Parts: sequence; structure tokens; C-alpha cells
Amino acid sequence: MSHITEKLAEFVFEELSGPEMAEARRHLAECVSCNEQVDRFQQTLAMLKAAPDAELPRSTVFEFEKSPLSRMWRWLPASVAVAAILLVAIALAGRVHIQWHDAQLTIAFGQVTPEANGNQAIVDEIQRLQGHLAYLEDRQQRIESDTFATASTIQLLARGHRLPTGD
Repeated sequence: MSHITEKLAEFVFEELSGPEMAEARRHLAECVSCNEQVDRFQQTLAMLKAAPDAELPRSTVFEFEKSPLSRMWRWLPASVAVAAILLVAIALAGRVHIQWHDAQLTIAFGQVTPEANGNQAIVDEIQRLQGHLAYLEDRQQRIESDTFATASTIQLLARGHRLPTGD
């Protein structure tokens, strides 16, 4: 017989069939681990019976022998549902950009910059052009200022006025 962990309660309450009970007793005679489990179960049962107001329900399930991995699977559907709800809420609350490129999934929230897409060369070119544009705008303002001053001088000369000294 394999270990009696699945039928521990049935063994202690003697709810197994006659042949199963005999086989379980033979197994307990050889297996120290199962003996310890039966002893712990019987001690727990004795403490529950000794409690003044506690009545042991027949639907009591003891899960101390189940592996943590099997207990974790119980929470998996709820965890997946919470994650899905969270993603939907984020998608509704703001912009979500999802990109699949070269077997890499990128999820970005808010405005996507070229850096987020991995296009560093494009970012460098944009920054270079922005610097050049700032230079050209400054030069244009100086030329406009010089042109305005020259036009004012021409107007004064055309009217026959004398130029101010120092220019």
C-alpha cells in the first residue's frame, strides 16, 4: 500500500473497508512517517474533542500533507484575473503602447519616445537638428534686427536728416 496520507481521516475514524483497514495497519507497522501522521492526527482530534464548546464537524479537511505547490495552484486563477483587471484598468486610464520587435515585447505607458523604441540613432539626429535649428533662429533674429536698423538709417537719409554721431 502507498502512504495513507490521502485516507488518513478515514483510517482514524475507521471508515475504510475491512481489507483497506487491514492493509493500512500493515503499512503503519512498517512506515514511521505514516505512524507519525496518524499520531498527530489523533492528538489533534483529542484536543478538539477536549475543547468544551467545540464540536468536530465531519467535513473537516486537514491539508498539512499537501505540498505548497499544490496549494499555490488554488490561487492561480484569482491571480491571473487580478492581473488582467489591472492591465485593463491601466489601458483605460492612459495610453498603453505595446510593441513586439525582434522577439522582445515592449509595453510602454504614456507618450512613447523614440528612446523607448530603441532608436537611439534617430534620437541623436533629432537632437542635432534641434541644435542647428536653434542656431538658425538666432541668426535670423540678428539679421532681422540688423535689417531693421539699416532700414531706419535709410529712412533718415531719405528724409534728409543727419545721422546720429557715433555710427
